[in-house]
Amino acid sequence: MNETQEIGNDIKYFASKPFLISLIIVGVTGLLLYIIKQYLIKKVAYTTKGEQHKNTFYGVIFNILQYVVVIIAIVMILHQHGVNVTRILAGLGIMATIIGLALQDTLKDIIAGISIYNYNFYKVGDLIRYNGEECDVKYFSARVTKLQSIQTNSTYTVNNSLMTSVEKIKDNRIQKFLFDFEIDRQVIQECLQDVCETIKKETNYCKDAFYEGIQEISDRGVIYAIRYRCPAHRSELVRMKLMDVSYDKFKEHGIRPKISSAYR
Repeated sequence: MNETQEIGNDIKYFASKPFLISLIIVGVTGLLLYIIKQYLIKKVAYTTKGEQHKNTFYGVIFNILQYVVVIIAIVMILHQHGVNVTRILAGLGIMATIIGLALQDTLKDIIAGISIYNYNFYKVGDLIRYNGEECDVKYFSARVTKLQSIQTNSTYTVNNSLMTSVEKIKDNRIQKFLFDFEIDRQVIQECLQDVCETIKKETNYCKDAFYEGIQEISDRGVIYAIRYRCPAHRSELVRMKLMDVSYDKFKEHGIRPKISSAYR
């Protein structure tokens, strides 16, 4: 009899209004989280070309929105089951301390994420150097940053609190060439100016290129420089094209550099 009564009480509970409403809240919450992740984050954030700062902002906002939806759902479910939510909120200070201790790593990531965004350390689409490797920032949220290596194409997901030593690589590059003193300065200038005009025409990634002049005179010879601008994640491609063009132009003008090296 007791067992039958327990089964009957269970059936009544599962058929009760609070349980059904809670079930609806869970379903709606799951749907909202799916929409936020599949539509707002994947379809809205990180898709606007040329709006890297806006894309990063959307990513952070939508990521925080997920946490807000979950918190509201939990409060509503507790309320349906007769839990005094007001009393819980009144003791929020104590709860916050307990939760803070339990989730201190998560809070560190979120605080670090806010700092990264506020101070514009980097944004989606930037090229950065992390742990000695050049990486493209593919995704940024309140907790994590997703990077893709330029060299290996590998993808890394890093907690924001660990992004403590990051170098943001600029789109300004300098290519230097070392020539002997005996080579006519005018010939070198004409050759390097020709290189700049050609590289701008032959690659869409090179935004600008110009002959900068003599950078240094040493006992090894005279160092001349070309400055060019390109998207940071396309820099290696542009540099290789610059080398190809330079090789052809040096042969046309009958000159040969002693050594060349790229500087950022």
